[in-house]
Amino acid sequence: MRKLFLLPLLLIAAFAQAQELTRRQLVDKAISHAGGWDAWMKTRSIQFRKTIVRYEPDGKVKETRVQYHKYLLHPSPMMRIDWEMNGSKGIMINNGQEAKKYANGKEMNAQEEISAARGNTFGSHYVFCMPFKLRDEGTVLTNSGKMNLEDGTVVQKVRTTYEKGAGDAGGMHTWTYMFDPQSGRLVCNHLEYEAGKYDWTEYFDEKPIGGMLLSTRRVGYGADANGKVGPKRSETTYDEIQTDVDFPKDTFKFLK
Repeated sequence: MRKLFLLPLLLIAAFAQAQELTRRQLVDKAISHAGGWDAWMKTRSIQFRKTIVRYEPDGKVKETRVQYHKYLLHPSPMMRIDWEMNGSKGIMINNGQEAKKYANGKEMNAQEEISAARGNTFGSHYVFCMPFKLRDEGTVLTNSGKMNLEDGTVVQKVRTTYEKGAGDAGGMHTWTYMFDPQSGRLVCNHLEYEAGKYDWTEYFDEKPIGGMLLSTRRVGYGADANGKVGPKRSETTYDEIQTDVDFPKDTFKFLK
């Protein structure tokens, strides 16, 4: 008798597990997995070392870059990236409205350099602060179903676009974020970064960071429109991470 009673319960549980979460439920679950919205909002600032290794198509290391990032997070983000490479020193500063780039203490005034400073500072902040950035104003989320990755992992997909006027890339980029629907963990993403150009990124090594739980290693690959993964392009690691840092007052001020 007891076995007969348990059977319907098991069937109900299996049916519930098979149901897809709505896009909002999935994003909320991902944020909860990453520490929760309150933990994100209570984190005033963050700094870390970022190491990027880029690869040739044949797998050989093309270059290694080491950068030091400093972010004020709320209410309007400000960002600073310092690096040293091949005997040159560089800084990119974004005060939330404007961005400037400096090389060996000299301001780079060409429009392409200014655009690069905006793109790199806003872009690095966006990627590192996932999945919390999926609640930004102007974000358009669309359920894209489930899929099985090559290693057998089942993920649920959320297609993410941005309204025109929502940040510098509003109306330009299309992201598909893939989450473990059971835990909420961000597993990977597929990005169309230019018309007809795609890449694929996988997330690893989650670690407690303040009150949050964030990925500290990303591996990037070339990809096609269907998400077929190509050669490995890059590997990015984050370490020396600190939260709620009291930065000097001039940290996000442009150099004179």
